[in-house]
Amino acid sequence: MKILVIDDSALSRKVIQETLEKNGYKVQLAESAEAGLRAVTKRAPDLILLDVLMPGLSGWEACLELKRAAEKKAVPVVIITSKNAPQDMLKSFESGADEFIAKPMVAEELLATISRLLSSEKFKPAP
Repeated sequence: MKILVIDDSALSRKVIQETLEKNGYKVQLAESAEAGLRAVTKRAPDLILLDVLMPGLSGWEACLELKRAAEKKAVPVVIITSKNAPQDMLKSFESGADEFIAKPMVAEELLATISRLLSSEKFKPAP
């Protein structure tokens, strides 16, 4: 399974990448929402981890773009952010996110969320 990590923080990308690769996932990295959107157009990942606070396009705006594209709707998007007030969580879901994880995150929570989403019938490709 291939996971796209979109986060402007090099440290966050590295920590997430190490956690995912240790657990058998292939990881693609993008340092901005714009770079992430370009990566998705080239080859759709199985899941996207998306930070909110980034220069340029925000994670919320990127999520809206991703979910607007009909062929990308079936790709689960997990918002991972330090903005964890109730209104931030609500805004994440309103932008189309399938899950929300607050930073600092716990690796076990991240892995459980990914596993649950990837095994969900909602995100299985049509036969």
